[in-house]
Amino acid sequence: MRAFIFGGTGLIGYHAGLELLNRGHEVYSIGLTSLPKDNKFAKMTHYVQGNIEEMSNGEIVKLIQGADWLVYACSTNALEVVKAPADEYYKVHNVLTTERILRLAQDAKVKKVVLISNAYEYFNTAMANLRLERFHPYIKATLEQEKVARRFNTTSMNVIILQASQIWGTMPIRKPLHYEAIMEMYRSNDFSAFKGSIPVITVKQVAQAICGAFENINRGETIAIAGDNLTYKQINELIMEALNMKPYVPYIHPLKYRINETRRKKVYKKTGLEAGIDAIKIVEFKNQNAYIDPKIAKKQLGVQEDDVKQAIKDSTKQIMDYAKLHKQL
Repeated sequence: MRAFIFGGTGLIGYHAGLELLNRGHEVYSIGLTSLPKDNKFAKMTHYVQGNIEEMSNGEIVKLIQGADWLVYACSTNALEVVKAPADEYYKVHNVLTTERILRLAQDAKVKKVVLISNAYEYFNTAMANLRLERFHPYIKATLEQEKVARRFNTTSMNVIILQASQIWGTMPIRKPLHYEAIMEMYRSNDFSAFKGSIPVITVKQVAQAICGAFENINRGETIAIAGDNLTYKQINELIMEALNMKPYVPYIHPLKYRINETRRKKVYKKTGLEAGIDAIKIVEFKNQNAYIDPKIAKKQLGVQEDDVKQAIKDSTKQIMDYAKLHKQL
């Protein structure tokens, strides 16, 4: 089959492309950045550098014409601090752009679409009492993005939504995911953690889930995926181990945390920025045990066991290498 990836140079898109190629599929993709000529992915895939928000409808249809499958992995993510108001930013870049691409995918007669979403939407229902969409612009927009995507699920084009939480893994060249969070911990020497737990998954498992959705799912469906579930304390201990530090992770001091984050929000406001996730409002969620059964991804999508703990360590080491290379230590 021929697959087209939106976000081909991102962490998810890159690994999804490799997994599709390894399974014998033909891969086309577009991304914002160029790939090095000696890169394995660049050699094996048909890649175009470009910004889909600046391209015409005709240009995009021409790109995806002939594709059987489409991966949409280019939404802005929950970790970003964006131009205020964040509600409008995420609506434009996530909701409206997704709606446009899926409409064009219909015109191009794409058979299946996999949209990479966030597990916050799963917990928005599972922990409805927290009303996550009310307080967090990113979650509110992602909820709307999923609703928009489901409207395009028809007998001629299946739309499959994969909800993933913390994704860990590495790829060449690109700035690593979790870079800002881990660098802040390292610079402040503060590795304190929330009391709850969170589903985690390796990027290789996400790529397997994408391929499994194309190969095994024959209807529109929303699936929350996880490779494991770890406490925030366990995650931070793994990060410290990767930094060759003795793992000592106390729990976050509530009052100190609130004071620091209130100051940070004031700085954001002065500079015209807003976080996609409100750091103070999200505390109640992060102090609970958020859980997704890993058996779901394995059974429905054929996701295999992977060492997510090692992926966390590898990601941390790559972050430090990146910081040294760019003289940010």
